[in-house]
Amino acid sequence: MRKTMIAVLTVLLLGTAACSGKYKPGSDTAAADQGTQTGAAGETGATADCVDQTGGDATITISGFAYDVTCLKVSASNGITIVNEDPSAHSFSVEGGIVDEVVDSGQTAKVKSLSDLAPGTYSFNCRFHPPMVGTLIVE
Repeated sequence: MRKTMIAVLTVLLLGTAACSGKYKPGSDTAAADQGTQTGAAGETGATADCVDQTGGDATITISGFAYDVTCLKVSASNGITIVNEDPSAHSFSVEGGIVDEVVDSGQTAKVKSLSDLAPGTYSFNCRFHPPMVGTLIVE
């Protein structure tokens, strides 16, 4: 019984540490309502507002518990810089787990290359804050 209680408390403490910011559910309904894409097969959803950063390294800024872009087109040979301006840690996690970069509060992280991703359309999200979503198009 005591071991079970310790295990439950440990899980609760780890979960609280990961989500120590001031996240407000429903505060990013535009991102949550966006159509999502799946797979590397090139299937696309709503990508008309996609920001094209295929000419060099891309930057995504996180502020207000939202990504500054909800659709980003990049070249597989370039990197992505993630800037976290929020008081809480966030992640930039691409479906399939090939990219999973955690960025602490006030920090910047660099995804050096997307060369492990086949050309196609992928969804990305913050695994700590599920409404934070977007689309990544890799060329």
